[in-house]
Parts: sequence; structure tokens; C-alpha cells
Amino acid sequence: MLDEVFPIPTRALIRQGGRACFFRLVNTSPLLIQVQSGTKIVMADDKALRLEAGAYGLLPDYRPLTMENIPKAPQKYQTLALPVPRQLFEEAYTRMGSLAVPSRPVPTGTSKLPEEAAALFEYCCQPGNLTRLPGAIAKARLMELITWFALCGAVLGQCQSPRLEDRLRQMIESDTTFDWTLAHAASSFNMSEATLRRKLAAENTGFSEILSDTRMNRALGLIQTTTLPMAQVALEVGYDSPSQFAARFKERFGVNPRHVRGGSERFERIGAEVEHSGAEVEHSGADALAR
Repeated sequence: MLDEVFPIPTRALIRQGGRACFFRLVNTSPLLIQVQSGTKIVMADDKALRLEAGAYGLLPDYRPLTMENIPKAPQKYQTLALPVPRQLFEEAYTRMGSLAVPSRPVPTGTSKLPEEAAALFEYCCQPGNLTRLPGAIAKARLMELITWFALCGAVLGQCQSPRLEDRLRQMIESDTTFDWTLAHAASSFNMSEATLRRKLAAENTGFSEILSDTRMNRALGLIQTTTLPMAQVALEVGYDSPSQFAARFKERFGVNPRHVRGGSERFERIGAEVEHSGAEVEHSGADALAR
């Protein structure tokens, strides 16, 4: 542990074979990313951030984002992502003093990091490097990396007032295989089921909607970052039936889950636009990430 609050981040290598645009993806931690091959387009508030191969970016937490991943044949689309706790960003920015922090968290990017900063990003993403360090040193390395990104223009916006939806999403994400119910959630938040239902309705959402969406976001991350069989992915997000899982996934994203790993089918626009590129998808891993 970095300390009692911060877990050691685990990087994810996101790979995708077909061009696809996924809507309303939500990260529960800010992400530092590098596009290694292909192109990523991220949209928020009708503004697009385009990151070409070699570019770095910072994606905010708890903001619904549209992600379009475009492979460049014959290579797969590939992005390296490192989730970092928001508290470390805030502490790093406080130490910088004069940094102007945007009032809203939006995706930002930088085409190039200084050589020393790029080497630090690579170091932090290598499995085992941070875990071998004393917690205080690992925390300092991550804060240095955050500072480099900030100096290059990639600054995380101010934290918005936490919504109940965000707290619920984070709770479900902690164990997507658990048979979550409204009663479980209400008990966890020390409120009645009626109160929880009313508060979620005030945020224009509901328990079942958040549960399903959190599971599908998790499933997409597993498909893009691991080589788990689809039946195992289904189990990891609470579905005993692979066919039921596939149907729900397609309903959410507009594409069959197998297509994300390189299928040749085309699908109507529901939650995604898909254009086959002739590449394949593989793996490597983390949980709820920008895809």
C-alpha cells in the first residue's frame, strides 16, 4: 500500500482489433494514458480530444466519455493506461502552488513528454516496479509523474460534488460478481430502499440501470485487456449465461463482445459504431478503465 488510503496502481494494456466508438464510459479513477498504436478520440461536452500514436493523455474520473479507438492496420489499436487515485493529483497540484486547475474535469492531452517524464511513465507502468518500493517512495514517484503531465498541459479538473450514482458505481465495481440488490445498496448507504430509490431518481437514474452499466463497463475492460474466455468474462460480471451476457453487452454497446476481439461483423448504431479493420484484439490487464 502507498499508505492507508492509496492502493498501488495496476496498469492496463488495452488492445482492440476493430474500429469502434463506445458511448458513456465512466472511469472511477483518473487515468494517465499513452496511445501506442492507432488513434484514440475522446469526447466530453461535445469537444473532441484526438490522440495519435505516441501521444499522452489524462482522462477524468466520473465523467461519461465517448471513446473511439481506431486501429492502423496491420497493427492493433493499443493504449497503455495507469489509474491513479484523485487524491494524489490534488496533493501534487497543491505542492505546485501556482497551477491553474480547470473548474471541470475534461480529457486533456499532450503530444510529447520530456524524455525523463516518458521514462518515469514507463517505469510506473512496468508490473512490480512500484510494489517493490517503500510506500512513501512509490507515492512520490506517482506525484512526480502527475507533475510532469501538469507541466505539459494535462491537468485534472476540480472534483465535482460526488453523486450518489458515483458512490454506488464504485461499490458495485468492487465486486461485480456479487448479487447486488437495492436492499444491499440501501443498507450500505444507511438509508431505506425508498430513500435510495428517490435520491437516484433525482439524479435521473436508477439502481438497476447503474448495476447493469457498471457490469458492462467492467466487461468491456476485461475483453480489451485480458484473454479470458467470454464465458469467464460473463461470470466475472455476474452472468451465469454467456448468451444472456452477450445479448446485454450488444444492447449496451451495439456490438457483439467477440467482435471487440477482432470479429468481422458490422452492427447498427446503438451504443457503438463499428467498422472492421482487419486486426485482432488481445489482452493485458486491469479493471474499470477508459477503453
